[in-house]
Amino acid sequence: MTFPLTHFFVHPEKAWHELRDSTDQHPAAYLPFWLLLPLIPAVCLFIGTTQVGWRLPGNSETQFLSAASGALLGFWCYVGLVAGIVIIAYLTRWVLFRTEVRPNINHSMGFSTAVALPLMLAGIAALLPSRWLLILAAGAATAYSGWLLFIGLPIYMRLTQRSAAFYAGCILGLGFLALLTTAFGFLEMWGQTMTGAGEYLQE
Repeated sequence: MTFPLTHFFVHPEKAWHELRDSTDQHPAAYLPFWLLLPLIPAVCLFIGTTQVGWRLPGNSETQFLSAASGALLGFWCYVGLVAGIVIIAYLTRWVLFRTEVRPNINHSMGFSTAVALPLMLAGIAALLPSRWLLILAAGAATAYSGWLLFIGLPIYMRLTQRSAAFYAGCILGLGFLALLTTAFGFLEMWGQTMTGAGEYLQE
């Protein structure tokens, strides 16, 4: 199976057709992409917070995380994104429960991995942890992921345009809520595991 990464940004409709046909032949081929793509924001976040640093409003000093805290933050970021894709996959199956084309978990995982692709690549912005840059990158990636969801659901799941719009809206709303909950949960876990002393460094 070839996961049409670049096609999702230049020919998204064609990419959905390619992904659907490939998934039919190799149902579990999404696994390396599901496990490797979240490494992009996790590694970039570690580098950005420990090597580049950031400045808080009203403070001219550059803030850094210690290597241990940065590694822990990157780890929880990775785990959170991997878990988030799984949650979206199961939400997709649940939303499509009463349809004739209810996907199995492998098809749902391939679908949610593709939808999350812009969010994973937007993690490159974490190399420069500027508040406005991260907000812009996250906003643009979220919008594009939502668009991929709406155009991809009828193609990938073989639904009519009318019914797909309703189901896509349900998946988008529930998925956004689930991802926010997951993100805050793992961020809280990171905060609870910090020892307090020496976690933040200044220059």
